[in-house]
Amino acid sequence: MKIIAIALLLSLFACANIQAKRLFVEMEFHKNCIKLDDGTNKKKQTLKDENGNDIKFTSLIGALNYMSLQGWDLVDTKSVTSGSGYVGTYGGASSTSTKVYYIFSREVSEEELKNAVEDSYKE
Repeated sequence: MKIIAIALLLSLFACANIQAKRLFVEMEFHKNCIKLDDGTNKKKQTLKDENGNDIKFTSLIGALNYMSLQGWDLVDTKSVTSGSGYVGTYGGASSTSTKVYYIFSREVSEEELKNAVEDSYKE
């Protein structure tokens, strides 16, 4: 009985030390399309259908639901504002734009994560 209890405790301890590997991507929603950045040295990749056409969504929520259906978990969002302007006492002009990026992650094999990391180094 003691041997079974010890074996059970050891197996629980071993399972508790296993950590899942997570791959992260940054999603940009632009003109009803999703562009993904996986950290590699490639340009952001637009999602394509089986015919090579951009997958178009009717809304941002549709795109977020699509990512969830593909097994991705929304981790964070970030906003980047660019442009400049001047607003003084007598008015002025301002020209800024804000893009919102969505950070997703999902569990992957150690090999898949290693490949992604190796492709993300600068040459």
